[in-house]
Amino acid sequence: MKLPIFAHNSSHFRQTVSGNRTVITYVYAILVSLGFIGNPLAGEIVQLYESDSGKMVEIHVGDDLEIVLPGNPTTGYVWEVSSHNPNQLRLGNSDFYAHDKSIGSGGMEIVKLQAIAEGKSQLKLIFHRPFEHSTPPLKTFDATIIIEKLSARSLAANQDIDLL
Repeated sequence: MKLPIFAHNSSHFRQTVSGNRTVITYVYAILVSLGFIGNPLAGEIVQLYESDSGKMVEIHVGDDLEIVLPGNPTTGYVWEVSSHNPNQLRLGNSDFYAHDKSIGSGGMEIVKLQAIAEGKSQLKLIFHRPFEHSTPPLKTFDATIIIEKLSARSLAANQDIDLL
């Protein structure tokens, strides 16, 4: 009895391997989109606070950057991004979380950005009343953001994956 021999250079073998990779890619994409497994390309959430003003911070492409600053929008004062490099950082939403449920309560304002490309961005936020155009800001927040490309090795470390 003759056993089949699989030649690695045969076209049938190449088509089977290629087809299996395609199926695995589709299954993986479906599992990520349904939330059954994490997205390894999704970054971490990096939070900066008022005490981080003036610092240089290193993050990776795909990371979410949250600037958490004290505020009270009932006074008319809000934190706004006044300068950044839009080629490296994409502006997101700002949220306010009150310290308690009383009217006029202060709290924390969170300004969200996402690192979309490697590079360097000077980030500046101002605490001001947007309707007072000629009045200087009450406070500022400045940081230098260095965005690095996420390497396969650091990606594996973040996801607890063994590289072969």
